[in-house]
Amino acid sequence: MRVDSNPSKTPAGWGAATRPPTWLRVVCAACLGLLAPLCAAQQPQSAPSSSCSAKTSDSLRLLDSPFPDTQDAEEHYTQALKLESQGDEVGAEGEFRVARAKRPKEERYIRRLAFFYIERRRYQEAIGVIRDYVNLCGATAIGYGLEGELLFQQKQYDPAYQAVRRSLELSDDDARMHELLGLIYVTKRQNAVALPELQKAAELDPDQPQIRYFYGRILYTTGRYPEARDQFLACLKLQPGYPKALENLGLCYEALQDYAKATQSYLEAIDLEKRRIGRRRGEPYAFYGAMLLKLGQSDKALPTLREGVGAAPNSFVANYELGRALLSLDQLEEAEKFLLTAARLDSKFSRTYYLLGKLRQKQKRPSEAERYWALFRKLDSVAENRDFTLTDR
Repeated sequence: MRVDSNPSKTPAGWGAATRPPTWLRVVCAACLGLLAPLCAAQQPQSAPSSSCSAKTSDSLRLLDSPFPDTQDAEEHYTQALKLESQGDEVGAEGEFRVARAKRPKEERYIRRLAFFYIERRRYQEAIGVIRDYVNLCGATAIGYGLEGELLFQQKQYDPAYQAVRRSLELSDDDARMHELLGLIYVTKRQNAVALPELQKAAELDPDQPQIRYFYGRILYTTGRYPEARDQFLACLKLQPGYPKALENLGLCYEALQDYAKATQSYLEAIDLEKRRIGRRRGEPYAFYGAMLLKLGQSDKALPTLREGVGAAPNSFVANYELGRALLSLDQLEEAEKFLLTAARLDSKFSRTYYLLGKLRQKQKRPSEAERYWALFRKLDSVAENRDFTLTDR
């Protein structure tokens, strides 16, 4: 997110009972009833279950029967992680399933197999893994946590919040659950309460680059630039080339007016994009070009911004920043092209329409200018329309 006093460039980066509690029924409803058996099995407990029930679901019994011993479950799990890292998804899935079948109560195996399906949007299979585990073990922190993961992935943020909170009530030392709770708060634009959750996650798991990245993002958003810078540096130390961390580091250095280091970070991020296989992103070019323009280096800014649009024609921020730059230089015909493209790519971002109004004013078309400004005022009355996501997932 870029925070700037100039309004023309202010983009910024949510007692036990036999019947399930009301919020848990809401969770089930959010999943269109697919989790109903899961919910019915979960009875709230005051603490995580220390041991699972002896009963086993039919699907797990079928999986378990060919593998009576458990001594090599870890070997299958390790092999699954290796195959997944090599891109062999079919082989990895098979090994994850065997590890779970051999040790159906092992939380690591359950969590990773459920994640495998959630990450690939194979939601029904993820629900099956979670349901089997809950039928076997009852209400546990991991059961609620996996519900939260599934619902968050489906953008069901309210029931996801309830599931994550229940997981943390049972076990407060899960870094991922604190991270996920923080991200839910971020989606609701509740940055003040997101911050301590992401801080707690970083304290619990300091070697997780993703947590460092998101903690840095919320620190930047709240104007704590030195701390944000340190989190992005830590993220990159743990995983050099972590997606989007370099450009965020550049934003921090820019906010701290260390333009030499900001330039270095932006150029490194651009270099990563040039070496990327597949679709490239326009943000690093846009941030660097916008900084150059701010520093009065329009001769360098425009080629950089044009390169960004060329690399990512459908990047909203690249089109917006190039259109804004061209407007500031009175290159009106070209500015119109890119600002209209930006409006098409993000029809609710209010600032684009303010700039289009300025453009029409310079073109001596006052009635059209006023229409754009009226639309700007309408959209700008909603806080979320004043910001656009720049470097989030």
